[in-house]
Amino acid sequence: MSGQELATERVTTLMTPPEKANLEAKARKVGVSVGEFVRRSVDAFDPEEATLLTQLAALAAELDRSNRDASAALDKALADIELTRQQLRAETRA
Repeated sequence: MSGQELATERVTTLMTPPEKANLEAKARKVGVSVGEFVRRSVDAFDPEEATLLTQLAALAAELDRSNRDASAALDKALADIELTRQQLRAETRA
């Protein structure tokens, strides 16, 4: 809202007591009223950006899963190598 516009419309939103307390704490933290905090939040929210963030979160989850799978495959390969080394040592002793 520009400095020349006056707030003339009211929006009523129901929320749980913890949600309201969280909203009030956030507004207090940045030193503005709850109304100003909500107005700034509405101005800052970009649905396209929110969609991109959702997609990014999905990619991050997939990357995490892939990294865990790769780590498990490497652990198995190292265990197989160690088993092979033990078998070769045993054969050379025999």
